[in-house]
Amino acid sequence: MRWGSRSLLSLGGAALVLLLQGQVVLSDIPITATDKESLKEAGKTIIEPMWDFYLQNQTEGIPGKLTGTWYIAGAMFMTMMQFWHVSGYNEHNSVVSHDMMFQAGRNYDYFDANYSQWLGNDDQMFFGLAAITASETGFPEINNKPTWTSLARSVFNQQVDRWNDEQCDGGITWQIHPWQAGYTLRNSISNGGLFQLAARLGRFTQNQTYFEWAERIWDWSVESPLIQPEINWYVADSTSGDNNCQDSGDMQWSYNYGVYLAGTAYMYNATEDPKWKNRTQGLLGRLSTHFFPQNYDNHELGGKIFCEVSCEKLHTCDRNMLNFKGWSSMWMAMAGILVPETYDTVLPKLQGSAAAIGRQCDGGSNGENLCGSRWYQDTWDGIQGLEVQQAALGGITGTLMMLVGNGAQTIENNPDAKERYLDYNDDQPDSLPKITTGDRVGSWILTVLWGSGIVAAGWWLIKQQ
Repeated sequence: MRWGSRSLLSLGGAALVLLLQGQVVLSDIPITATDKESLKEAGKTIIEPMWDFYLQNQTEGIPGKLTGTWYIAGAMFMTMMQFWHVSGYNEHNSVVSHDMMFQAGRNYDYFDANYSQWLGNDDQMFFGLAAITASETGFPEINNKPTWTSLARSVFNQQVDRWNDEQCDGGITWQIHPWQAGYTLRNSISNGGLFQLAARLGRFTQNQTYFEWAERIWDWSVESPLIQPEINWYVADSTSGDNNCQDSGDMQWSYNYGVYLAGTAYMYNATEDPKWKNRTQGLLGRLSTHFFPQNYDNHELGGKIFCEVSCEKLHTCDRNMLNFKGWSSMWMAMAGILVPETYDTVLPKLQGSAAAIGRQCDGGSNGENLCGSRWYQDTWDGIQGLEVQQAALGGITGTLMMLVGNGAQTIENNPDAKERYLDYNDDQPDSLPKITTGDRVGSWILTVLWGSGIVAAGWWLIKQQ
């Protein structure tokens, strides 16, 4: 949950980013953005310092839990599995597998009691997307454990159960519990993430209920201020339930576009309905222009360069925002693969960015090849950490996905990933319990018990600066 949602909690997160002066400049990572082997080697080089950051920042050694955050590890697993799928690099697969399953928790739903009191819907959603990525890529299943598809389904079932018709005629809130500041906020990454998860589960399992939910979430997003096709496919960051979703938080972040974009691409690929192709092309048109500025058009590097324009130029990206380009690059690649009409739009953007990443990843004093945030700079910008390494890996992975060209699998060619309904939670996706008014009243009673000093969610509206 990121800017416009969580980023206000972590405006100080930029302070976590270490800006170093006077570093010895290393050689670039040599990347030929048209060559698969070159991209594979670059990805491997980027992973190693990222993996060191991961191991160094685990909270008290808890597998899959990073200090000060939870979801970023899940997003990293998602990225590493996608890279493995297109490169064959499997050195860390056993740890990724173990830590992903460990964080699924005692109920195998990525909502363990250790974290569930403060998680947001988008936190849980990223682990759901990592799980469906495992299914689609054929990531090995774990004996005597739920399949990755079952874990993705558990996230989906929990989140659609939180669909709230009492405000805004629907949508899911950013935060899960009424006692959390920002509870009434509905943001694009939470609703778009659930939309993408539904579309991918639908395509993978061919269960019609997932497609129906994807349609419902999309329609609500367009009826709300979150997606505005009539204004050049503008995607707002958030809208407030306190105002019955009549306003919008207008900070522009690439992952809000990317998360919906991948979902529309999956829907078109699965249904061949032209409306989904139109939506994919519309969102891509906005994403591939606004976040690839003209002044970063370097023909030597092969094309324009991805920029998180709302914070990079101002040097205000926090640890959440530093990730956005990596995820969005892979989601753009999914669109390019699943909707062939978009391939020629996506490829030069990702290739130009991949070539630029090679020049930016020349940081560190001990041969680490640390990557920074501003890919358009010729040398390392001094920013380091798991987040920027992961973003660079996502940029490389997206480009490699386009060149390798093998799209996501379905249950037909990965039958080992079939959903296994578990004894503790054997709900089918088309027979979900609904949250009642009594449930919500009870939640508000809990809010009082937890403390009356919680600041009203309206405080979060100051985020749109």
